[in-house]
This record gives sequence, structure tokens and C-alpha cells, in this order.
Amino acid sequence: MAATGGSAYRAFGIEPPEVYFSACKELSDAFLDAPPYSRPTSKPTGHAGDNASRGTFVRDEDGVKSGRLVREHEDKENHMREAANARPPSRVERAGYTCRPDTVEAIIQCAKLGAGLTGWREQQTRTLHRVRKMLEPLNHTLRKAQPSPPNVHAVAGKVNLALLCALVDALDWPDTLLPLNFAKGFPSVGDIPDSGVYRPIEPSLSEEEFQEAYQSIDSSNEAWLEEVCEMMRRRAKSAKPAERDAMRVLKAKTLAEAQQGFCSGLMNKRQLQSKYKDKNGRLRARVVPRFGVPQGRPGAQKVRAIDDGKLSRTNEMQRVLETITTPSPDFPAHVLDELIRACLERGMAVPELVLSLDDLLAAYRRVPTAHQEFMVAAMWDPDAGEPVFCEVYGHCFGLVSSVLNFNRVPHMLSVAASLLFAAPNDHYFDDYLVVDLACARGSAQRALDELHKAVRIPLEPKKRKPPRAVQEALGVNCDLSQAASSKVVMLSPTKERVEEILADLQRCKADNYMPPWEAEALFGRLGFVLRTTGGAVGRAATQPLLQRSRERSPQQFPFTLAMHHMLSFFEALLPDVPPLMLPCGQRQGTADAPVLVYTDASYNESGFSGLGIVILDGDNRYTAGCRVPEWLLAWLRHRGQQINHLEMAAAVAARTTFPDVIAGRKVIHFVDNTTALSKAVHGYANEPDMANLVNSLHICDAVLAVDAWWEWVPSKANVADLPSRDASTWDDTARRVMAKIHSRMDEQGFGRRELRLPTTAQLSVPAEMLHGARTLAAAVVTGPSPF
Repeated sequence: MAATGGSAYRAFGIEPPEVYFSACKELSDAFLDAPPYSRPTSKPTGHAGDNASRGTFVRDEDGVKSGRLVREHEDKENHMREAANARPPSRVERAGYTCRPDTVEAIIQCAKLGAGLTGWREQQTRTLHRVRKMLEPLNHTLRKAQPSPPNVHAVAGKVNLALLCALVDALDWPDTLLPLNFAKGFPSVGDIPDSGVYRPIEPSLSEEEFQEAYQSIDSSNEAWLEEVCEMMRRRAKSAKPAERDAMRVLKAKTLAEAQQGFCSGLMNKRQLQSKYKDKNGRLRARVVPRFGVPQGRPGAQKVRAIDDGKLSRTNEMQRVLETITTPSPDFPAHVLDELIRACLERGMAVPELVLSLDDLLAAYRRVPTAHQEFMVAAMWDPDAGEPVFCEVYGHCFGLVSSVLNFNRVPHMLSVAASLLFAAPNDHYFDDYLVVDLACARGSAQRALDELHKAVRIPLEPKKRKPPRAVQEALGVNCDLSQAASSKVVMLSPTKERVEEILADLQRCKADNYMPPWEAEALFGRLGFVLRTTGGAVGRAATQPLLQRSRERSPQQFPFTLAMHHMLSFFEALLPDVPPLMLPCGQRQGTADAPVLVYTDASYNESGFSGLGIVILDGDNRYTAGCRVPEWLLAWLRHRGQQINHLEMAAAVAARTTFPDVIAGRKVIHFVDNTTALSKAVHGYANEPDMANLVNSLHICDAVLAVDAWWEWVPSKANVADLPSRDASTWDDTARRVMAKIHSRMDEQGFGRRELRLPTTAQLSVPAEMLHGARTLAAAVVTGPSPF
């Protein structure tokens, strides 16, 4: 990797000296040889634990049908023959995620050096410190060229600008303005420059439209200040004891940050206006309401500070050109995939792995803003009985630009650690996940720490978790104890994270109060935890949270009946979620033939409506079909057309009718209704009755350990189209197809079953569905089959 021409240094407006180029070359020579960093160009399609996926819809181009595992378009028997040879994509293929090139190169180096990693990393550390000493005198030069405003100096005055420049230039890193921003502050409002690091997106507004909206919001700063003050008074007046306690904790946390130099002291309204009114009497500051949100179990609660950039409309004053991508908790499984590949190429055994964790100290607060007037937090002072304000010198949590600006820092250092120290790592915001060989004795974690010390953007020693085979990471238990022996990574939610989420939901229930911002936070926290479960179980159950998060009209925001059902479901599900098993390596493509499931529904408001299931398991055949029960039609919300919901009901019935056939198996499930297919894949639906059906589907798959791949089948090729309709309407071809299936079932002596649906209680109450699915799973295990 060759050193570049000094773009990061020149951004300060001065020419680099020869010693700088020498330092960049020494760094560049020390890096592992990997392709230059390339920004993501597409949105991630899933994650490694995601069992709910589908094939693409059929494409008919010049008479050639393509795009699915099974391409037959019209003939039912041909479709079944072709499907018998189909194999769904592997876990990694369906996840749509690959390790960065620098991570892959680090993993290869780990496989090459093995126990020699520790000594090699110590040599690399000495190189880093030698370069740091070479560059140290240049820090004064750079700061003199670009003097820092007071707020920037307060939080970033000690950052090693010269070494940051050298790392950026030696890496040929696209974000060449990163070091300069630590001297001048990161742009936080207006047009946010594209760093070149993250996935590009198209802004929703043109430049002209954005500027018009910006000016409109900016002109209302004074009125907004008055509105915030009044809102704070109303909330303080109606606050419950726990909320008043949270206000006091929030004030104490803010004062503690002021003592650490991350923000100003508290100002009252008059002082704020005095400081930020211009000569024309216009208020130049846009305050951001700060709320204290109690989180966690009783007796172990903490208060989280939320700066509401959405409510203040500050986020509408930012026009961004990119969006971040974050790793999933299954990142270690991707590392193991690459390590297995590297070891196979060298004919060596897979070594034992460990995982360590680190946090950046003070995170967002250490990344300075160039727009201090937009980083003014407003909160209620319960002692003074008035609203107070503080200037955050770094970034407020809750602004879109804060996320982008902060993540640029650990992302560059993550890549640098991979290439300089062969430390396979990634970061989730301010959390670093470092996978290492057990024989390297924690040297990757120590090297990452040395890198952060060298640039003087330190890690938090109190939050450091040394390397372990079983580690709690991001609220998830990551078990690497069987990585070498069985090539398996296991994930499950931590007991503490589950208890915290349930405690917050229970608190909202007791208070009969779920505000939109808390619903949004809980939706995100639950979504992350549910990524460690099979398929999409639980996603549909979060529907009440997503709906509440979108409400903005003034109201009491009560804890609804749907939220009660959601809570009872998660109380039953989360404490007893089985670990998500992630098999790694080449064996993923050699699994046994999957079970083929076809389902269908027909709907005629004044005639026959039916459900049908056909299953192929090798040479065995299974069928079930019936007229749609009146109770199911009555349970569904009234609408002009029920076909989409009945198609989903048929998919659920395949689980409740044939649990012993599909339990623990890979399944290719064919559906000819695109709406039902989409809901099954994503695990979510807007309509409550459809959401309950979707949730029932994924509860069954999770409890029965079904690994489902979803694929569209044209109606003419869907064999389940036959048992879903009145047999008297079958034509000769349909009768011939069903006769063959019935003949095979007569030979095998089993296969015909009465179609079974969940009860109305199970469909209405997720906890009841969970109990029913567990009863089915227990019956499958104990045998003989009662089905």
C-alpha cells in the first residue's frame, strides 16, 4: 500500500514537510496489503441469522423465465420435479453481508502467524510509536494554521492531528477532512459534506428546497424557544415522581459533563438570549429539548439523556448525502467463515477464537461541532423551577448529523487497526468488537488501545471486556466456545438486556403511558435483540410500538390493549429464547434436501373459500385442505377482499398441521400471493390481524426450529391451488395430479390430515400462540406422532 500525496495535511492550508512523507511511507509499508477502502453502494439485505428470506420474483424476458430457484411457470408436476433439486442459499449468501477487505486480510494474517501474532503486533506497535514521535512537532504547526474555536479546543484540543493526517493519507482514506474537522469542528447543520465513507443516498429535497426549509425553521428560533419553555413547564407540572427524579438525575449528569469539560455550565433563558441574539435582535440558537428516560430494572435503573432533534426540527436543517451501515451481533460468525476458508487453503486446523469489547470514551461528546448554536440542550431544573440550557461542545445525541460525524472516527480507526495489527474488528457506534485467536493472548485488544492512545482519542478502561470465548456484546451473548471444534457460533439475548426491556415495558404499563419517543427507542432495542432469534419471530409483535412512534398529535399516549398483548408475548418469549445457532464454513452448501411446502387460499365472498397445503419430503407426500371456517372469516377485520390474509393463514396452518414433518428442517415454502410472501419474509405487517398471523407464523418457525426460504410460485404452477378449491371444480389435469399424490400417500400409508388452524385466542394473543407452538414442539419431540 503506497503512501498518497498528503491530502489530509494539505486540507489545513499548508504544505507537508519531508518528515511527514517519511512517516506516511513508514506507516504505509507497515500496513497489510489490501485493496483501498471502498464505500458500500447498496443497502444490506439481511443478517447471518435471518432465516426468513425469499427468491426474486419471476422475470419473463423474451420468453425466458428466470430469477427464482424454480423457474417452471405453468405446469404443477414440472414445478414439483424441479423443486426437488432446488437448494436454498446458504446463511452467508442470504445475509448479503461480507467482511471488509481489510478484515479479510487481517484474518489471513492471523491464520499465517498463529501464536506468532503477539510478537508481530508488538513490532507493529513500536512502528506506530516511532511514527508518532516523528510527527509530534507537526501538531503545533497544524493548530497554528487552523486555530480551534473554544468549544472545539475544549473537547479535541489534545487530539493528535498530525498522526490522524498520516493515517488518513497512508490508508488512502476517502474522508480526507476528518483531521481538519477535529481542529475546526464537524459541520452539523446545513449541507453536510459527503465523507465518501458510507452508503450514498439521494436527499429528499433539492438544494433550493432545502435552503427554503432551512430559512423557514431558522426564522422561528425565538418562537421555538418560548414553545420549549412552555412544554417543559407543562411536563414538570404533570410529572410523576419517577419523572421528577429523572429530571434531577438529568441535571446532575449534565453538570458532571460540564465538570469534565464536555459542555458549558447551565444558563437560564435570559442568559441564553443575551449570548445568542444578533445585533438585529434575532435568536441564532436552535435549542434541542433534552429528556431523561428511566431505563432498566427496578433498583438498577439508569436515566438516559435523549436530545430530541426531531421535535426541534433540527434534523430537518441537515441535508445529508450518505447513511451509515452497522454490523450485526453475528459479526464473529462472518470472521469464522473467513478464518475457516483461510485455514482450509493452508491445510491447518481452525484455531480457538475469543471476543473482546471496548468503548470509546465519552463518544459523541468528544467529536466537536462547528455549529455550537445548534448544540444547545434544554431541560427542566426541578430545583430552580425553570428551564435551563447548556452548550454541548461535541454532538448532541439524537441528531442525524451526530450519527454520521461520530461514526466517521471509529470507522477509520477500525480499518487502520485491521491493517496495522491484523485485528479482525468492527464497531457498532462507539462499541468495538475484536475477534482474535485465543493463542494471541489479547494482543489485538491491546493494539487497538495503543492506536487510540496514539491519536489521543482514548477508549474507556472501565468498560473494557478482556477476551473470552463467551462474551456479552451489545446486549447479546456471543458464544465462540464451539467455533474451532464444531464451526458454530451461538447467539442469544443477555438476561440483563431482556430484563431491562421488559422492565421498561412494565413501567409504561403501570404508568399507562407510552410516549412516541419511548416507543421508538423500545422498538429499536427489541429489534436488535430479536436479531439473535431464528427468522423474524417477534417483529410483527412490535407493531404497537412502531404505530405509537409515528404519532405526533397531542394526547395522553395510553398503554393500549395491543400493547398489553405485546408485553405478555415478550414476557413469555424473551426469557426463554433458545440460542441462535450459526453454522459456519463450506458445509452450509451440503445440507440435506429441504422439505417443499406449497400453500394456497381461495376467496369468494358469496361462494367457496378454501385453504390448501401440499408437502413433499423426498418421496413422501402430505396434503390437507378445507373450506375456510366461518370463525376465521369473522375473526378477520371486515374488508372487501380477504385473500391476502387467508394466504397467510394457510402458511401458518402448514406449521400447525404438519409440525412433525418440518420441525428442525430446511424448508422451501412456495406462495403465489406476493403480499403474503412479503409479510412472511419481513416478519411485519401494518394491519393488526395480518400482523397477528405473521407473528404466529414466525413463532412456529422459531419454536419448531424451521429454517425457511420463501419463494414465489406462479398460480398455475402451485399444486396447493388444488386442495384450496372445491374438488368439483377441478379439471381433468387437476384430477390427474391429485390422483398421483393420493396414490403415493396410499402406498406410504400416511399423509392425509385434517387441516388445523390456531385458535382465535392464539391468533389474538401472541403469548397464547407461543404456548401453543411450544406444546406442538413438545409433542414432536416426545412422539410417536399424534398428528
